Amino acid sequence: MELAESSSTRAPLIIGGVLIDGEVRFGIEIPWLGSLAATNSLDGVVPGLDEIPDGDRPNANLVHLAFQTMVGIGTGLAMFAVLFFVRRRRGREMFGRWTMRAAVVAGPAAVVALEAGWITTEVGRQPWIVYRVLRVTDAASTSTGLWWLFLAMLVLYTSMTVIGARVLLSMARRWRAGDALDLPTPYGPSESETDSPARGLT
Repeated sequence: MELAESSSTRAPLIIGGVLIDGEVRFGIEIPWLGSLAATNSLDGVVPGLDEIPDGDRPNANLVHLAFQTMVGIGTGLAMFAVLFFVRRRRGREMFGRWTMRAAVVAGPAAVVALEAGWITTEVGRQPWIVYRVLRVTDAASTSTGLWWLFLAMLVLYTSMTVIGARVLLSMARRWRAGDALDLPTPYGPSESETDSPARGLT
């Protein structure tokens, strides 16, 4: 995750960048923060890839970028939540255009962060299923039926995504057209329920 080719103390935190021929390129280095993040000490030793045998090394670039994608999006979502809370405490408009656009982006962004985290975990542990005990090549199934199961799940979840998106878009169109007042839940309680004096007692 640190993209360190060799072990070092007071290692920098590298934002972005890729490892090419043993050299980090296109990255932004912040001195000492790499050691602090990895060891909780500015003088901590960050182990390098040179300590790992060539046959046991994961794809460092993919793990590094996936991890930073996860952290970057997660930080952005946390900042958005704090901003939302602060604006609410100050009595600001909560559902302005840019706030709602950010909320729409936050949903898919959270999924991207989740998948990036899984990529970090699964690719980062390669080539091991159990570290120094069981390798992926020895644990992988040879059953050909797994492809049918994978395709079935792919079709199922793709269909659910498309249907869910169409329902939400349909609800949004009807709301903008002014038809929402004639629609049942999930748009809200009916007029009779709102006006009923016994509603607060149930």
